[in-house]
Amino acid sequence: MQDMNNKLAGLGVILAFSMSIEAEAATDIHCGFLLDVERKKVIENQHILVEGGVIKEIGSSINIPDGASKIDLSAQYCAPGLMDMHVHLFIDSKKGETDDQAAPTQSSAYKALLGIRKVQILLNSGFTTIRIPGDIDYHYAGIEIRNAINRGEFTGPRMLVAPHAISQLGGHGDFNSYSPDLPYKIMGPLIADGVGEIRKAVRKEIKYGADWIKVMASGGVMSQNDDPTVAAYTQEEFNAFADEAHRQKKKITAHAHGDEAIRMAVEAGFDSIEHATMMSDETAKLMVKKGTFYVPTLYVLDWILEMGQKGAIPASSYEKAKFVATRHSKSVKLAYKYGIKMALGSDPIFPMDQAIREFRAMTVSIPDNWHVLQAGTINGAELLGLKDEIGSLKVGKQADIVAMPQNPIALMKNIENIGFVMKGGMIVRNDY
Repeated sequence: MQDMNNKLAGLGVILAFSMSIEAEAATDIHCGFLLDVERKKVIENQHILVEGGVIKEIGSSINIPDGASKIDLSAQYCAPGLMDMHVHLFIDSKKGETDDQAAPTQSSAYKALLGIRKVQILLNSGFTTIRIPGDIDYHYAGIEIRNAINRGEFTGPRMLVAPHAISQLGGHGDFNSYSPDLPYKIMGPLIADGVGEIRKAVRKEIKYGADWIKVMASGGVMSQNDDPTVAAYTQEEFNAFADEAHRQKKKITAHAHGDEAIRMAVEAGFDSIEHATMMSDETAKLMVKKGTFYVPTLYVLDWILEMGQKGAIPASSYEKAKFVATRHSKSVKLAYKYGIKMALGSDPIFPMDQAIREFRAMTVSIPDNWHVLQAGTINGAELLGLKDEIGSLKVGKQADIVAMPQNPIALMKNIENIGFVMKGGMIVRNDY
């Protein structure tokens, strides 16, 4: 057994080394069309020189080093690596179970294995960077997946992680369907009430490796016995969340449906709001003033409503989904109208290969396909504080590049046919 473990460890080192060599070599990528998301332009016949995992030169005629490898994408549209700012790796609602039912039966080890498979599906789809805004795990499987990818032990997207979603007692991140007289209590992974508990919860997340902090600011759709319209915390508590996260040099986001919860989180200084299905004009204007990002997560509600019609999700969740869906599109249109910066997030409680459909879902409420593509690229980079490193095809940035046969600006569904993926100069997929 020890000999086998040594062989597996050696294989991991060799794999990581070979990936590193590939990323370091010079590569000339010939793109038929290049999507410049910063200037909102399609540029024809462009070469991208990649070396050391970084874009060194872009143009119709560039200096290509002797011995450089060549990738012919002359019939394809090249775009920056995609970004999903709302990914859950450990939720699988297609099984018809509530989170209350599933979570206590799954070990953190099982979730790590599940998560590795899911992040590789995302990377293969074109998502080179993702953010995990809290996940259902009693331990820190998301952190371990991120670290293993960073060490080169597994392929996967660049990950920034909030390990858990901090919840009030009985809130969207708690497990509320269990009897109170059980011999042992079954509760959500991280419950905090009151300023003291809140600061301690934030510190605990950071202690174990959090990049972000996530807060359940209101009730939710898929949780049991809570109300999406009700704010989970007082203003004092929201302020404590934001103050502690920012004092520790971390960013913070809030799950929020009702307008009161959205507004209170924005007032406190949260960096982004997820869902915001019932946002008012006044709150939208406040988000613009504060510079708060909005991650609308549209496709997930479409999926929940479809599953609800089939009886494949709990009836209570279906009813809540129908209620918030009536207002969601209005919130997105308000955000577009007032110029709130939006970042794409899929919220995948559905099969992970459907996450790419979030782009198409956003076009239903947003009439500008460039705006949607920016949400899934450069805006995500800005939200993460990585705009100078990723998010667009520009000299000096990481070589995160995807390609597809048809133009997504003409028809956003075309982005679902990506056949080439490069992350940091390493080829993940090339179907051409």
